[in-house]
Amino acid sequence: MKSMGKWGICILLGAAALLLGSCKNSRMEPMEEKESLNEVVQGEERDWVVFSDSLEGENEEKAREIAVQSIVRLETEKNGNVYFGSGIIWDGDEERIVIVTSGHLLEEGRLLGVIFPGGRETSGETAGICGQKDLAFVTVPVSWLGEADQKATVVSLHQRIFETLDGSSQLLVLGCSENGVGDQLRRGTLKEKAWYREEFGADVMVLECESLPGMSGGGIFDCYGNLVGMLEGGSGNSTVAFSMETINEGYEEVFGVKRNTEDYK
Repeated sequence: MKSMGKWGICILLGAAALLLGSCKNSRMEPMEEKESLNEVVQGEERDWVVFSDSLEGENEEKAREIAVQSIVRLETEKNGNVYFGSGIIWDGDEERIVIVTSGHLLEEGRLLGVIFPGGRETSGETAGICGQKDLAFVTVPVSWLGEADQKATVVSLHQRIFETLDGSSQLLVLGCSENGVGDQLRRGTLKEKAWYREEFGADVMVLECESLPGMSGGGIFDCYGNLVGMLEGGSGNSTVAFSMETINEGYEEVFGVKRNTEDYK
């Protein structure tokens, strides 16, 4: 029986000092100087990596169809127990894709596998865990995607739309169940866009939204299909998340580069 990762705001706050204190940063060699983002036309295929594109107008159904393709389930093992959580396909190039997830999931044990939409599974490698923020990154070589016959869809980012988010914005929260990928959907609204919490080492977003165990590390999307944040935990009808800007800071910490959030091709 698989177990869920650490969950709930109260649990996360109580464990934060231990988690953040024990996080070790493992800096990777930078990815190619954003060749993947400058040369790939978003929305079109290049080998095994696809970059999604923002919709021209809000459409919840189409946004969900786009978003779910960028969600994966991660499974880890510690002391004979198997844990699971969610992840987001954050970036990619000709050599590898990068998945972002909650740091506490990978702190709980060694990575067993990455499960993509449709159920295909491949191995992955823990690339690094941020020193302060509860963020971690996993890489999957493109050659492994080919062996699994699995394409990877990288999330779309849109800075201008992100900056317009407010309490009236409809948001989609996607995560994984024990046996599914991106099959847990919750609709939410924004309560706080940037609320600094020392326990999390960064500003966090607060959503009015229910979330379930296993959804930690899942994506929060607008109705254009763009990623706006990553789910951290929840209690009752409140959910805490890192914004896509905070994820980008963690990405730079581990890989030495950032994604261009203003490339609207």
